[in-house]
Amino acid sequence: MLKINAHDGPARLGQWKETITPTVIDYKEIEIVKNVATPFKIQKEIAQEYMEQTIELAKEEETLEKIAVIQGAQYTDLRIKCAQELEKLGYTTLMFANTDELQRNPQDLLSIIIQTRENINPNTTLYFPFATTQIIPILTYIGIDLFDTSRAIYEAKNNNIMTNTNIYPQEDYNITDNIEQENINQLKFTIKEIQENIKNKTLRNLTEQKAATNPEIMSLHRLLDKNYQDYLQKYTQLY
Repeated sequence: MLKINAHDGPARLGQWKETITPTVIDYKEIEIVKNVATPFKIQKEIAQEYMEQTIELAKEEETLEKIAVIQGAQYTDLRIKCAQELEKLGYTTLMFANTDELQRNPQDLLSIIIQTRENINPNTTLYFPFATTQIIPILTYIGIDLFDTSRAIYEAKNNNIMTNTNIYPQEDYNITDNIEQENINQLKFTIKEIQENIKNKTLRNLTEQKAATNPEIMSLHRLLDKNYQDYLQKYTQLY
């Protein structure tokens, strides 16, 4: 369970176990609750069946310390129900499934994350795996607490360098002999930058800077401002 120490908009500076959030966790050390992998684009009836099976599998786990998975495909109502049922079972850290697809579908990403965040305990920790460095600031801004090293590992295997603004082919730049470690370092820098901006109440400025350099993040930012002002204002300090 997350102990929230400060807000900057919906973003939370807190403590999860022994770690200050938002943070990056080691993908190789994560323990995930058994669940039914569900395609993102699938009929709702099938998605609901898989979601219910995921909840049943979660009931069989011997420990609540593992990370439970929010299934439900593209359907926000199923995601909310799954998260709520997992909370009732006692899980306090929940992971979104299909995050690669969510990053390519900004409307679904915002709907699923924000409405899930609004309908669960504020102290429940939300985990978004496989995030690119450039999207992490705005994901934090809307309420994500945990990220991981999986994208850094994946891009390294494909000989790509991650920076906090983009992903580049290593062969064009040739700046390191250890791509995976460099990518992880970029993730850690991104998280440190976010933490400092939350402390200074300037995270919104950072997300706007990222949006100015990336069309996909700009689209996400515009949809957020257009469709979720009430959510943003709820947590934004008035000066």
